[in-house]
Amino acid sequence: MLTATLLFAWLTSGGTTLVARRPAHVPADPPRILNVVRQKLKPGTSHSYESLETAIVAAFEQARVPLFWIMLQSRTDATDIVYLNVADSLEEWNELPARYRKAVAAHPELEKMSARLATFIERTTSTLTTRRNEIPFSRTGIDLQTMRAMRLTVFEISPGHEGRFVNAARGASDRAAPWLLYEANDAPTFMLVTPLRTAKHAKASALPHRLQGLKGDGTPSADGVYAVRLHMSRPPKGWMVR
Repeated sequence: MLTATLLFAWLTSGGTTLVARRPAHVPADPPRILNVVRQKLKPGTSHSYESLETAIVAAFEQARVPLFWIMLQSRTDATDIVYLNVADSLEEWNELPARYRKAVAAHPELEKMSARLATFIERTTSTLTTRRNEIPFSRTGIDLQTMRAMRLTVFEISPGHEGRFVNAARGASDRAAPWLLYEANDAPTFMLVTPLRTAKHAKASALPHRLQGLKGDGTPSADGVYAVRLHMSRPPKGWMVR
């Protein structure tokens, strides 16, 4: 991610009362590029991490740095966190490091704060992925832009079996799926990203039976439900609308 220690990781009165209505959310196409950063915090550091990351969000806001991220936290383990960074293309993604370098050159305190944040982290895994368009996404009123929680299921596939996995995923839903399928750019790894209204809706996002039936490759290496932490996030414009 681009903060939190990684170059890569928001954003009347009177006779007649007029009520201003928020414009309805218009679902956008899911991001083509998704950087998924999974972090494990050191035991007992989650509160310190939260305090510092909240301050980092405020610092980036004040400096008006054009870098954004979504932070999520496991509903069962405060030391298990996930960051999402998005881009519409690889070209756009490749521009982000230059934005970060420009920002920290003008505001060195940003880099110092991120370095302090790193002291709370036990391990980090950053995976750059691209969306597989073969499987249409079911627009049922909740998407990445409006979710308040997310189920993340990771599959590490045997090399050479990627096509078999995608075919199974395509067949797991009749027409459209309530989840998005992303493939790692440099490894035989797939991620099912399921947007949720709240973490309580996790039971409704069970792993498709068609994928459960895949021996070996159908067993996820990681599967968890994470709640969006808005105070530790800096969403892109138009994201996290209420």
